[in-house]
Amino acid sequence: MKRLVADTGPLLHLHEAGALHLLPLVGAVHVPKAVFNEARTFAASLPGGAVPSWLTLHALSSAAQERAHQWQQASLLDAGEAAAVSLALELKPDWLLTDDAAARLFAHTVGLEVHGSLGVVLWAAGQRLIPLAEAERLLAGLEQSSLWLAPRVRAQARQALDQLFG
Repeated sequence: MKRLVADTGPLLHLHEAGALHLLPLVGAVHVPKAVFNEARTFAASLPGGAVPSWLTLHALSSAAQERAHQWQQASLLDAGEAAAVSLALELKPDWLLTDDAAARLFAHTVGLEVHGSLGVVLWAAGQRLIPLAEAERLLAGLEQSSLWLAPRVRAQARQALDQLFG
């Protein structure tokens, strides 16, 4: 199992696509308080009406808080993304999960391995945790969610599924 740190984007987009159940299959999901609080805004529509129990809340250290604050003040990242990247630098997870292009680029520059909602679905398919039909349904769900996917990315994802299930 992987160790993950997430910002709000993948939690929201996977929820909208009906794919949130994949995250605990990938690994342990850790979030900073800012992300936890943002997740509570859509948690009422989740089964049980609460933030999932598999989501682990972390308080940021003073140094991590200061780092996140500086990134926010410099307009590099928003609050949740800055807190998630800062937490990831402390926890050293296998993956940082974010769907935000600026956060992805920034996280790469500080040495983090980054994946997004689409990557979670493709990884689960590649690990045979979900069959092709479910992977296609979840991909369609992501395309209908609030996540913006370029047509080229959509086509590449479908190609990846074809290759995985050849």
